[in-house]
Amino acid sequence: MLKELERIAYLVRDAVRALPKDFDRGAEMYMGADGTPTSSIDKVAEDVIFKAVEDRGLEANLLSEEAGLVDRGFEDTLVIDPIDGTHNSILNVPMYSVSLAVGKRSLLGVEHAVLLDLVTGALYKASKGQGATIDGERMSVRSLRSARPATLLYLGRFVHPRTFEIVGRSSRVRAIGCASLEMCLVAQGRFDAYYFNTKVYEKGIRVVDIAASALMLREAGGEIVDLEGKVLDLPFDLAARSNFLAYGDAKTKELML
Repeated sequence: MLKELERIAYLVRDAVRALPKDFDRGAEMYMGADGTPTSSIDKVAEDVIFKAVEDRGLEANLLSEEAGLVDRGFEDTLVIDPIDGTHNSILNVPMYSVSLAVGKRSLLGVEHAVLLDLVTGALYKASKGQGATIDGERMSVRSLRSARPATLLYLGRFVHPRTFEIVGRSSRVRAIGCASLEMCLVAQGRFDAYYFNTKVYEKGIRVVDIAASALMLREAGGEIVDLEGKVLDLPFDLAARSNFLAYGDAKTKELML
């Protein structure tokens, strides 16, 4: 399955790279299944994925932020974020990816995942119980080095005020705007945590955003919990949203929650 996901991810990369320079990546096509506008760059990537699934006869249903759930009668579901970091792509900020995960029913049921950085070409892969890699090298979270974690944050316009308490208690903070790659930075041991807290439920994280990267983090020795400290398990449903903390060392959870 990983090989199939990897091939599909590279097809998306090739399609994005082939777009003409004057292609309007931010043009709004229609309202997506998740209730947000579908940009032209998202539609290009999703079309490539859906065609590849049909052409290769992949035995899985499809769940995408743009098309919603496509029930093809299979037990497994391919959870897709065609472009994670859409606004980065539109603004030509070099931090966006394609995210693909296969599993059953919910986040904890994800068994295989592939994430491709569409700018650097870094390839992340994970299978449940078999660890996670970046470009073939094993990933591992790091131990907390001080009482002030290095933290990645959601800092969008619906940010919860408590986020700024976390800023004050951190050694370094960054907000990149691409949840999948931010989670992988924690999985690689470059940061201690990724904190996502929005005051509007509908702006919370969706399973399509983190299905692949949550498996990467867990297989690298980290964990992702809701802000009450419970292990996060989102259903394969675009209506379900959550705030969360992703971390490497359990001591980070104690400090931040």
